[in-house]
Parts: sequence; C-alpha cells; structure tokens
Amino acid sequence: MRGKVSLSSHKNAMPIRPPWALKESLFLESCSRCSDCVSACTQGIIMRGAGGFPEISFKQGECTFCNDCATACKTNALTASDLNGLAWKLDVSIQSSCLSLNAVVCRACGDSCDVQAIYFKLKVGGVSEPQIAQDNCTGCGACLAVCPVDAVKINPKFAESNTS
Repeated sequence: MRGKVSLSSHKNAMPIRPPWALKESLFLESCSRCSDCVSACTQGIIMRGAGGFPEISFKQGECTFCNDCATACKTNALTASDLNGLAWKLDVSIQSSCLSLNAVVCRACGDSCDVQAIYFKLKVGGVSEPQIAQDNCTGCGACLAVCPVDAVKINPKFAESNTS
C-alpha cells in the first residue's frame, strides 16, 4: 500500500523489541534479561532497556535480519519460526521537521532504503516530498539512522505487540 507521509507527533510509548519477539506480554514473561541477544547483535542495535529487557535503537544503524539474536535466545522469547519470515511489524512515519517537507533537498532516507519503501514524489513548485509504501517496509531502520534532523520515527504497529 503506497501512502502519504504520516505526520505524527506521538512518542514511542512502547519499546521496539528485537526481531522475532513474541507478543509483548509473552515476551516479558519469557525473556530472562540475560542479554544474550544484545551480545549476539553484530550491528549493535539491541540494547538493555527499561527493566533490563532488550530494545532496539536504530540510532546506531540498521537490522540486517541475520537471526543471530533469535539463535542466541535460550528462552525462545525471540522465535523466528513464529512469523513466517517477518521479523516484526513496525510503522514508519516522517515528521514535519523533515528537510524535504521544508523545501530543502534531502533524500537520505530514501537513498538508504534498499526495498524502496520510502520514495519521493515531485510536487508542484519542484519540491519532492517523501512517501512511504508501508507494505514494502521491512522495518530494518536504515532510514532512521541517516536522517540529519531525526524526522523518521519507527514504532510498533500494534498496541499489544511487535508481532501478531
């Protein structure tokens, strides 16, 4: 589904758990807070969050979906086989501080998106605005780390979980 940029201002009320995490309530019950997934993440995007539970921070880079975190998880709080190949369901939005939305040429997020989930549409007056094709988005986070004004936001799609 190709869509317009979502201009949201909400804070990330729920942390983004590592890829292949169980539903939030089950994840919290299953995760032993051992940090094996944190150590296994070669990209350095999994870190200890509130209560010692692992969370994702795309500020360091992107997820390559290597599956090392799920392999390292002894409690099966991260289980790749549960999702038929989908690591998680995340929602990407572009905030109003986006340079392109403010008539400054920048395509860093789109250039970093290998699956072309972020693309730019020329508008009247010669301004290109970012558009998001949510169905194409893998949730890798490559777009977030490269944004010079922190205008890309990534949040879990569902209130209860990162996965369905």
